[in-house]
Amino acid sequence: MIEREHKITVGERTFIISFPNVGQIITLESTKQALTDNRYGQMAASGVASMYYALDLVDTIAFFQVCGTEVLKYFNIKNAASVSPDKLEMFIKVYSEQVKPWLDKTFAELRNISPKSEENESTSGKSNDDGE
Repeated sequence: MIEREHKITVGERTFIISFPNVGQIITLESTKQALTDNRYGQMAASGVASMYYALDLVDTIAFFQVCGTEVLKYFNIKNAASVSPDKLEMFIKVYSEQVKPWLDKTFAELRNISPKSEENESTSGKSNDDGE
């Protein structure tokens, strides 16, 4: 069963975050590209440790700016990209240990649902293309 909401603990406070909707997924990816001057893929393929750290920052910032705004507000962070890296360490840890595994699992579950749904439609002889 898909877990659409997830509980995370940041510092001493617990928050409920929601799985991103379609628009937020697109915004997350766009934000990652904007933060890296459209070099996210190059950075990921670089094999350079400092690039991987930068991508951890990018992933963390993008997620909290798009899907965790209430968390940033609570910690009085208006723009996560403008704070010093040491102030984001707690957020990086929360993202990598609590958020990313949940997102990865949920995305995997969603991808597994789609082919089964299409397979069920084709085996039943029904198609949504003709309005049935």
